[in-house]
Amino acid sequence: MRKKSFKHSAVMRLIQHIMAAFAVFIIIYSVVGTSVVINSAGKDVSYNLYESDKSRTYEESYLFNNILGNNMSNVFRLVAERTQLETNGQYNGKKVIDVTAYASKGSVLPGDYITANYYLADLLNWGKSGFEYKPLKFTDEDSAKFLNPATTYTHLKNNVVSGGMNSYLSSQLDDNSFLFTISGNSAPEGGTYNILTQRYKTIDGKNIENIVSTWEDYNLLASYVEESANNLALNFSEYGKLINYYSFQNSNLRYYITRMINGKTEVYTNVDELKSETVGVDVLEKFKNYGRYIYYCPYEFLYETNTLINENTVRSVINTYGYAYPDQIKVYIGIDTKEYPASDDFTKGKASFSKYMPYRGQIYVVCALAILSYLIIFTVYIVKIPAREQLDLGKKRIPTEMLILIGTLVMSIPFIIVYSVMSAWDITFDRIFRHELFPLYGVFSTVVIDIGLLALVYGLVQKGKDRILWEDSFLKKVIEIFRDMILNTTDNASVIIRTWIPYIVFIGLNVLLFHIGVLGIVIAAFFDVLVGLYLYRQNADRQGIIHVIENIKKGDVSAKVDITDLHADNVNLAEAVNSIGEGIKIAVNTSMKDEKLKADLITNVSHDIKTPLTSIINYVDLIKRENIDNKKVKEYVEVLETKSQKLKQLTEDLVEASKISSGNISIQLGNIDFVEFINQTIGEFYEKFETSSLTPIFKHEDQSMCINADARHLWRVIENLLNNVCKYALSGTRVYMDMVYITENGKNKKVEFSIKNISESELDIGADELTERFIRGDESRTTEGSGLGLSIAKNLTIAQGGEFDIRLDGDLFKVVILFDCVEQ
Repeated sequence: MRKKSFKHSAVMRLIQHIMAAFAVFIIIYSVVGTSVVINSAGKDVSYNLYESDKSRTYEESYLFNNILGNNMSNVFRLVAERTQLETNGQYNGKKVIDVTAYASKGSVLPGDYITANYYLADLLNWGKSGFEYKPLKFTDEDSAKFLNPATTYTHLKNNVVSGGMNSYLSSQLDDNSFLFTISGNSAPEGGTYNILTQRYKTIDGKNIENIVSTWEDYNLLASYVEESANNLALNFSEYGKLINYYSFQNSNLRYYITRMINGKTEVYTNVDELKSETVGVDVLEKFKNYGRYIYYCPYEFLYETNTLINENTVRSVINTYGYAYPDQIKVYIGIDTKEYPASDDFTKGKASFSKYMPYRGQIYVVCALAILSYLIIFTVYIVKIPAREQLDLGKKRIPTEMLILIGTLVMSIPFIIVYSVMSAWDITFDRIFRHELFPLYGVFSTVVIDIGLLALVYGLVQKGKDRILWEDSFLKKVIEIFRDMILNTTDNASVIIRTWIPYIVFIGLNVLLFHIGVLGIVIAAFFDVLVGLYLYRQNADRQGIIHVIENIKKGDVSAKVDITDLHADNVNLAEAVNSIGEGIKIAVNTSMKDEKLKADLITNVSHDIKTPLTSIINYVDLIKRENIDNKKVKEYVEVLETKSQKLKQLTEDLVEASKISSGNISIQLGNIDFVEFINQTIGEFYEKFETSSLTPIFKHEDQSMCINADARHLWRVIENLLNNVCKYALSGTRVYMDMVYITENGKNKKVEFSIKNISESELDIGADELTERFIRGDESRTTEGSGLGLSIAKNLTIAQGGEFDIRLDGDLFKVVILFDCVEQ
């Protein structure tokens, strides 16, 4: 039976290997069969093969036109580099380079600018050898001696930026510039400066310090020199490759590009017969005869081609190198498709054109079925692996880590082989992937990886079902050894043993083992780990206790320390923390009950007062309607009305204060225009301000400043504050209200609203006390008010997510509230 089970298992794994190998083979072959990699001018470029191209000739295909587009871009770049490095079609090392114009070729230069002119060959050599700077200290006198007394400026006579011209092209025109000097306004300051090692001088034998009079100009000009030299060196390296790659003999691509600058025509071509005079030659007809061609002349609005490349594509590529191409250019590009005399991108593409894999859709379906079957077998096999009830204790089992290591090593074999081939032959993975034998290697790799994967996964699942995954772990054995060592050291030991013994052992072993050599250092490191685990075990217990203390500190009084795994004094400490937490919990519950009783008492008493009070107010109103001739009675009725209204307001304030303190209020936040809100409130308080002889002055930073708040509660806050002003402000003064943004990192984070007034009475009370319940600034209590207004305003502001602050300066009373700003 066991033999049959083993044979069945082996067959199932063999089927899985075959299915995995088949799927990978199809995937690799389909990728290889739907794309081609061509080494173009030293760079691997990948092109897709399209199914729709099967009905077209090679020259009409997307593949041909994609190759043409890439090569066209390379040619435009080559010509741009030739404009920098050549004169009359030949490399010219004596060509003069204006470094500021070159470094700024993508932007517009001012009419007068600071620059240095170098020979091209000097900049190329400088860029290849690198730039060196030395930090040197200068006094004011040294700076004046080192730098030139005057700065030399270059003036472009004609700095045209229209018609595709730019400052860089204008700087290359003959007799288009002259030099002048301007003395420095002040002497350069001393200090430590990075001085460029002048490997080469300008064309007139100067260093850059002979051109500028300030350190700022020196550093800027030095950066232009370095940038120009590095860019030119990079372009020269690429120029060498491209000029050879797109020569007439090595390429099937022909190009003839002319540009006109200041009435002078420059020609760049790889067709020898077109390098000289072309009078009487029909260039367009010649390029048509090559087979496939592109003709583009922007200033005559002409574009003609028999390829799939449109005018926008050509214009977009040219604009990439706009500094080299003014509007007055003509572009002729042709591909010799009649003979293909050279071996290049086009011939390689033609050879790969017929490689498109047919029936790809059907094969993908079969591949998907193979993957699905693989996963089904994989899942069924895992489910069917039996859990062994009795294990052969005498038989050695492979440790869990060893199983993982073996499986990983087996799976890594194909990758190691590929990496070795890439290193030995210095080729890219893409080149290996495109090799005609790689699909077969993919089959081999898949089988090897699948063997390692299935052995690893099935082995771990078997150990998991047998419940020996952790039991067979080498790590478990190491942890148990360390745990026993630590427990034996920490349990029932004195403070001296727990503290000094590990320290003395740590120092002694390190000193002794370090004298042995490398082996001693390794052993010392091992013992250092043991000591670290010892200290960690002690501190881990304390960390758990500290964590519970932090939770209690934050309000979680029910947090407890689990003392199950603690040792020594940590047990007593944990029990003490648990007792403290329990005591705090009892105290908090008691306090919450007392607070609830107070809130209920205020609510009930207020409610009981409110019912008869309503009757009193109503009867007072009825009495007022009677015709009372007695003046004394009228005065009594007015006093009754005033006091009853005051009592009504007090009861309402008490109820509201009680609700706020207990959190029993509904907050509905929304966007509010705070400026408009305050203006409306001031309008409603107009009569009160007039009665109190107060002049409100409201200033706001913006016409509209939005905040996130509850409109109903915000009205109560502002109402209480303005009522407070009307009651306690000195008559005949101004009340200042300001609203500003509080910014952070350049963004409006909060809106601050403040109210300032002069108090009529002396303020001999703290700002914090004013927001307590029943506290009034007028201790004589001759004014109206319950002493709850500021308390309610503060609590409502905080409930809406705002901030409330009172500031006192002598008799100056100021309230500041802040709310989160809402971007409009």
